[in-house]
Amino acid sequence: MQITDVKVRKVLNEGRMKAVVSVTFDDAFVVHDIKVVEGKSGLFVAM
Repeated sequence: MQITDVKVRKVLNEGRMKAVVSVTFDDAFVVHDIKVVEGKSGLFVAM
């Protein structure tokens, strides 16, 4: 399984969420709305 596309949308508000990401695997399977969030010890992803 290969990652074939990544789309990052920046969040422009002042909150902890920094971006929303969509990842495509093998040009067939897409995972939408992966959130990039700033935590106490750095960035992490949440679904």
